[in-house]
Amino acid sequence: MKRLAVVVLLFVLAGLAAGAIWTLLQPDRYRADARVLVRPTSARIVPAVEALAESSLVKANVAQTLRLSSSPEITAKRGDAGVLTVSAKAGSRDRARQIDAEALVILTQKVAQRFRAAGVSATVLDPAHVAAQTSPTPGRNLLITGLAGLVVGIAIAVALSSTRPPEPSRAAADPRVEQRLNARIEQVTRRERTLAQRAGQLAAREQDLARREDDFERRAAEVEAAAAPEPEEPAPQPEAEPEPVPAEVRPAGRWTLQGLEALTRERTAAGAASGQQDEWSTYLFFLREHADADGALPPAFDQLVNDVFGPLPRDD
Repeated sequence: MKRLAVVVLLFVLAGLAAGAIWTLLQPDRYRADARVLVRPTSARIVPAVEALAESSLVKANVAQTLRLSSSPEITAKRGDAGVLTVSAKAGSRDRARQIDAEALVILTQKVAQRFRAAGVSATVLDPAHVAAQTSPTPGRNLLITGLAGLVVGIAIAVALSSTRPPEPSRAAADPRVEQRLNARIEQVTRRERTLAQRAGQLAAREQDLARREDDFERRAAEVEAAAAPEPEEPAPQPEAEPEPVPAEVRPAGRWTLQGLEALTRERTAAGAASGQQDEWSTYLFFLREHADADGALPPAFDQLVNDVFGPLPRDD
């Protein structure tokens, strides 16, 4: 409500400021009055003399006599008992009085000439004198612009009040409702924190998986490089016969994915560490790319298998 009152006040002040500017821009104007007694005071004679006072004939004679650049502003107003008030307006006091006095002289002359047969006369009761300053009019200007600013301000305030959001209901101000809302916010916050922790764990696991993939590729490259034939190979040296392992783990002298998976399951059931289980699963996934159709791995991967899945079972 206070904001709306400020809006109305601002528009009123703006209107008053516009009225002040209007007043400063108005030129100075003065009015001179003179009174003439018309006889006889019939209902036809007095209006005729009034029309003659405001006619272009009188104005043209005044402009010619006083050498005015434009036709002067001359008006006449009937009063009681045949009294006629002749007024003239100009930009200075002296000029207004001169125009009114000259208009009075010409009017009496024209009445004597035109209404001689009817016995009409025009007698000067009050000579021309400055009556008032007609411009600028600060009071009228400020009143008009102030009222205009008030009306516009009220209209704007009504428009703003109709677009204001509704006031909060009592239910929203209830402490119990606020407590439930705070509890709900805290629950959502805890859930977001948990999701953030899980996201961090997943990101760390992805980084670890990428690291293991790089390590596996590096070892696989080393194995392939070691298994490549050399231009000149030294004479084969007798090697110690490897110890036999169960047929289901290493059939025909080659490691198989099936055997390694069975070995991993046995060690997992025996209580192997979680980190070790993840490492076995990762390497099993990468070894599938190098296994044959029956799951057998090339002999070049024996050392890698011994490093990752060792110690390996032996035959008795």
